[in-house]
Amino acid sequence: MPVFPRAETRFGPMFTLRGDTVIGRSLRLYGEFAGDEVDSILSLARPGDHVLDLGANIGFHTLALARTVGPDGCVTSIEPQRYCFQLLCANVTLNQLPHVHCLRAAVGDRPGTCSVPRNDPSARHNAGATEVSLAPGKGPTDEVALITVDSLALARCDLIKVDTEGFEDSVVRGATRTLDACRPALYIEVHTREKLDRLIALLKPGGYGLTLHHTRFYRASNPMGETAAIFTPTAGGSALIALPPGRSLPDGLPGQVQTLG
Repeated sequence: MPVFPRAETRFGPMFTLRGDTVIGRSLRLYGEFAGDEVDSILSLARPGDHVLDLGANIGFHTLALARTVGPDGCVTSIEPQRYCFQLLCANVTLNQLPHVHCLRAAVGDRPGTCSVPRNDPSARHNAGATEVSLAPGKGPTDEVALITVDSLALARCDLIKVDTEGFEDSVVRGATRTLDACRPALYIEVHTREKLDRLIALLKPGGYGLTLHHTRFYRASNPMGETAAIFTPTAGGSALIALPPGRSLPDGLPGQVQTLG
């Protein structure tokens, strides 16, 4: 089996990490990963939108967003891990998406550098749970640029998807000028109540409407019609949906939603 086996996904063919037991394996078996989450993010995007995919991994969300915003839109995808970034670029090229720009970096609240683990692409691991550190790393690591959203100096930004494994509130702190000027919608992964509380404190003063969203990794209506379970029934993710004034939550959002005061 090749190190980077190919998967046929609902948004196009993709190269995957053989050793990735979560995203890569799901793409190969189901043709998607976290389908309800992806559909929820896509419901916040419109043709022609300019979108940031922060923590793009190998590009499944990127491909989905690129199809949704279309050639008149723009997707900027940022990923710090070596092999994930290489496959992100390969998958964008494989699917001929000239309106996607890929950047290798981590995103936080100040410019600098950070330490990123260099996972063996063939060894068992969860690439989506790899954490970046501001301190020197142990084992094989890469020193990667740490940037802010504001440093991108975007003239337009309509949606930001944030999945940065612990840096989510730092991302928001480093995006204050962009949020004030562009008023994008945000879909931000959250792992803990403490992180959620920090994000609420950062976004609520700006008038953002906030909703907690829970989805599952597996769904029976996957593109392959695969019934074999590689996830437990409760395995899934939680995210904070932040909408600027004047925008409301789309109808029929899959998963569970909780409006936050």
